[in-house]
Order: sequence, then C-alpha cells, then structure tokens
Amino acid sequence: MRILVVTHHFFEPAEDPAATFFASRIDPVARIAAVNAMLVAFHRHFGPRRHAENAAAGFPGDSGERVLDIVVLQVPGKGIMEHVGIDPSTYTLEEWDGPPMQLGFETQRVIRERLGQYDFYAVVEDDMLVHDPLFFDKLAWFEREFGPERLLLPLRYEMAQSGTPALVAAWPVIPVDSLYAFGMRRASAPERLAGRFHGREQGFAPPRNPHVGGFFVSDAQLRRWVDTPWFYDRDASFAGPLESAMTLALCRAFDVYQPAAPDPFFLSIEHFGTRYARGFAPPGVTYGDPPLLSLARRAAAGANEVGLGDLLAVSDRELNKLMNERDTLLGELSALQRSRSKLFKTLLRTLWRKA
Repeated sequence: MRILVVTHHFFEPAEDPAATFFASRIDPVARIAAVNAMLVAFHRHFGPRRHAENAAAGFPGDSGERVLDIVVLQVPGKGIMEHVGIDPSTYTLEEWDGPPMQLGFETQRVIRERLGQYDFYAVVEDDMLVHDPLFFDKLAWFEREFGPERLLLPLRYEMAQSGTPALVAAWPVIPVDSLYAFGMRRASAPERLAGRFHGREQGFAPPRNPHVGGFFVSDAQLRRWVDTPWFYDRDASFAGPLESAMTLALCRAFDVYQPAAPDPFFLSIEHFGTRYARGFAPPGVTYGDPPLLSLARRAAAGANEVGLGDLLAVSDRELNKLMNERDTLLGELSALQRSRSKLFKTLLRTLWRKA
C-alpha cells in the first residue's frame, strides 16, 4: 500500500503562557514527544523498514510493497523538528511562508499536487497517533462497502498514562442543527450504516463532532473532492481556520461517518496527552500525561543544548497554573453539558405527560 502523510507543524513559545490555550505555544517538551510519537507510529505500522537481526535465520520478511512518504509542512523557523530525533531523510520538510493558522489549508494543496501517486492520503495534526495496523485496510473496506461518496472518520480519544490508565473519548458535542447549518450534514444521509468486517458486525453513524484532528481519503475520494467547489476554498467559518481546514470542506463534500455500536473504537486515533480527558475524570480519579514528560522538562531546563533553552522559557510553575485553569474550565463545561442533558430529559418527560 502506498501512503502519503501530511502534517502541519508549528511551534513558537508564547511570551505570556497565560494568554494562550494553544499547545503549540506553551509546552515544548510535550510537543517534541507528540511529534516523535506521531511519526514513529506511522513508521511502526506502515513504514518500509522491517527486518530482523538475522534474516537468514528464518525471519519471514515482508512480502508486500510498503511506501510511506511523510511531508512536514512548517512556517520557516517556527518549529522544533531538529529536536524530534527522527532522521530528516525519512520525511520531507516543506516550508510555507504564510500565517501559521492557515497551514491546515495548505495541506490540501500538498495532497492535490500529489494526486494519483498514492492509495491513501492522510492529513493529521502533529499530535495525532495511529496505532491500528489495520487502519487503512478498514478504510479501504468501508469505501468498497459503502462507496467513495461516504467517508469514515476515526474516533478521537486520549490515553491517560499516569494516575488511572484509561482510554477516554472526550470531545465537545456539536448540536445537529449547527452541522446542518454549516452544510456538514445532509438529510439524505442514512442515520446508520452496518456491515461485517472480518466476520464481525459493525455499525456507523454520522458524528456529533466531525473534527478529529485530521482526515484520510483514498485516491478515488481525493479525485472526487478536488472536483468540488469546497476543496482548498479556505473557508474558515467552522470554529476557526485550523478546525475548518481539517473538517469543514471535507464534510461538505462527503457523507461522513464514525464507528458506532457495537464497537465505537473500531477505527480510532489518539490525541497525544490528556488535555481534554483530565477534565472528565470521575471524582477521586486522575488522568495524567506520561510521567517521563515532567522528568524531561526538569532535565531539559538545566541543559545547555543550543536552542532548547529558549523553547523552555515557559516555567513549570506558569505551565501548571495554565493547565489547572484549563482543567477548571473543562470541568465547568462538563457540568454544564450534564445539566443541559438533564434539563432536556425533564422537558421531554413533561411534554410526554401533557400529550
């Protein structure tokens, strides 16, 4: 299988960390770890370099053709790829001298320029991790089963790696009428699809929040999308330019689905860290990041490596303060969502009794 991965990468330390919520500006150690994990995950499951210490000892080898090309799209001088630890020969660094918030739209240009060269085109934010070796096989099966006009998005989750290990799908729900208003859902799209993958029944439903930090299209789907008026239109009306570039045009061009019962994690993608999941931890439970991150921050703060000191200008105290404030906001949002759900159910019961 021939796969192209395009990621838009940006890092610039914030002068005032309390004034921004963008992870690409407040925590360089976590950003280095995230980018490394993203690149390594693609190479682990889909890369061409697979061998044993002694192939002559009976190692079966790899009989299939594996092509994995990775393009890192970056604003000149606004990144940390030199610290990520990945051999630069294993990816292509393409610079685009424009507003960083527009990088997501430029990924669409990059894949259009390579149309016809790959089986699948993956565009991901630089902290999104694919762990499923059957990821693209499932996408190919879905396209064969339901047609190229319907597109499958993975379920986005975060994995707590300290405190209580937990896999958490925590992401705000968007009202259905808003999705219709943006043209991101159509009344003609079935509310449920079902098929059998490897002998097991699997259902799919339109997502309540289609923004997952990336998208994956086959060559046939990309050709279909490029021929629509929405491809590379730079419409940033959905949440913001980064979210719109990953989601808005895609949902206008396809009927988009995500896995549903019996296995919502049938196709999934990890968002590095626990920035959102930690706000949904039950009372007495902590969802935390990998403990090595805090150790690395303390070690790097005392290092004299050229260039890294500037990236670590944000102190642990300031960073922890910001994260605590964010956790409070996420907790309040979760409480509001629960209250809204209870109010809606009460209203339905009242109307039912009156009827």
